[in-house]
Amino acid sequence: MNDRDTYETAAGPLAITPIHHATLVMEWAGETIYCDPVGDTARFAGLPEPTLVILTHHHGDHLDLETLSAVLGDDTEIIAPKIVYDQLPKDLLDRTTLMANGDEVRWHDIPIRAVAMYNTTPDRRKYHEKGVGNGYLFEFAGTVVYLASDTEPTPEMDDLGDIDIAFFPMNLPYTMTPDQVVTCIEKTAPRYVYPFHYRFPFDKPGNEPADLTALLPVGSKTEIVERDWY
Repeated sequence: MNDRDTYETAAGPLAITPIHHATLVMEWAGETIYCDPVGDTARFAGLPEPTLVILTHHHGDHLDLETLSAVLGDDTEIIAPKIVYDQLPKDLLDRTTLMANGDEVRWHDIPIRAVAMYNTTPDRRKYHEKGVGNGYLFEFAGTVVYLASDTEPTPEMDDLGDIDIAFFPMNLPYTMTPDQVVTCIEKTAPRYVYPFHYRFPFDKPGNEPADLTALLPVGSKTEIVERDWY
């Protein structure tokens, strides 16, 4: 298991564990949220089973039906966009909440909002079209986490409000350059940023978290949390 980072909220600690690529786990107030669980289930060893699984979109490095079925507990609920919902086995549909861009739900005292995620550069729009997948905002007793998922800087980021912790993807051609992540930081002003999704294929060297740290201006109020996601 990778590093487990803990942040204090008004209702107890929020623990964040990077798992791999775009997969992460959040634990708070007795709830355990798996985000885009894919790949080897051994990566989740030592973690509680999820009470909620968040799915962002349908690409294979985010949606793995075999892994999903393996990690689900009897009472695990799922949140997903329609393109994912339509691919889920019938036995999972009753436990799945469908969310589109802009939708809001309150799940077990955690407000969750679906946020548009998409490419804006003309020759990259084919990878992630607007309205198909979701990023998500989570509020843990006033502490806000933004899971941007596969996106470039978008106008929607200008209206997200105060953000404490953000996860931004950083690889080409599918998501962003480090410079574009800096733009996202300028739009959202998070206290902590996790660069993730920075190698694809996984064995192909690309930008590393340190590349983003090097771009932040002196005195920036944002801290880059450099973790080895691979």
